[in-house]
Amino acid sequence: MHVSIVIPTYNERENIRILIPALVNIMRENNISGEIIVVDDNSADGTAEEVERISKIFAEEFHIHVIVRERKMGIGSAYKTGFANTTGDVIFEMDGDLSHDPAMIPEFLKMLRTYDVVVGSRYMRGNCTNNQSNFRRIISIGANMIARKLLQLSVRDATSGYRAYKRNVIKSIDMNHIHSEGYAFQVEMVYKVEKKGFKIGEIPIIFRDRTAGRSKLGTKEVVRFFLIVLKLALFDRRPGGIVHSRNEPVSKEEADTVNDRVIIIDKTNK
Repeated sequence: MHVSIVIPTYNERENIRILIPALVNIMRENNISGEIIVVDDNSADGTAEEVERISKIFAEEFHIHVIVRERKMGIGSAYKTGFANTTGDVIFEMDGDLSHDPAMIPEFLKMLRTYDVVVGSRYMRGNCTNNQSNFRRIISIGANMIARKLLQLSVRDATSGYRAYKRNVIKSIDMNHIHSEGYAFQVEMVYKVEKKGFKIGEIPIIFRDRTAGRSKLGTKEVVRFFLIVLKLALFDRRPGGIVHSRNEPVSKEEADTVNDRVIIIDKTNK
């Protein structure tokens, strides 16, 4: 299995110099082949140059590529650019600020034996610890509650930026019809995936607030998020009404795959 990891960045030099070697180590240890694609919005701190420097160190083992865009264009736009340049059978989304633990990648891949999409969830039962700041936690919980209610989503953490898609899922979605350029992209993708009837699983993750750099989540981005969700709710209604989910212990077969509790979102109309 060939894996593509897409990482949007904007002024993440100090974080990316830690993240990429950590990803390489995890991929080495677990015999995962793949590529790392960084989409940088012309960072002033030299993020792109740092990625290029690191890419030369690991050039014989992994393809590490940076796409530099001319200006800051949003995280959703960055993911669309990254997806278009992937070659992997599995495509990961991952933040560039060290919020997401690379060590979870093998667990995502195990779950993809059963599911089409796996979302790293901050809001599952079990021993998942959430290390978000109070501000980010309030924003995240509120955004998830509103998105789930208005869009009838079954995924608990629809705003999570740590997730993995099988390639056929990404190929099935017309990115020209994804309206979100910012953080609402995560919700819109889940909405489209559920609408198409793909099978989604959630796995508990630990989310760690950044220790270097500044958060890109501002008031304007929050407002845009709610406008996109409202637009989807009013003008892009899914057929067939509410999508049901079940939250239950995994089967023995799945227990061999993931030693935790998952949410199973099973579409009967697939």
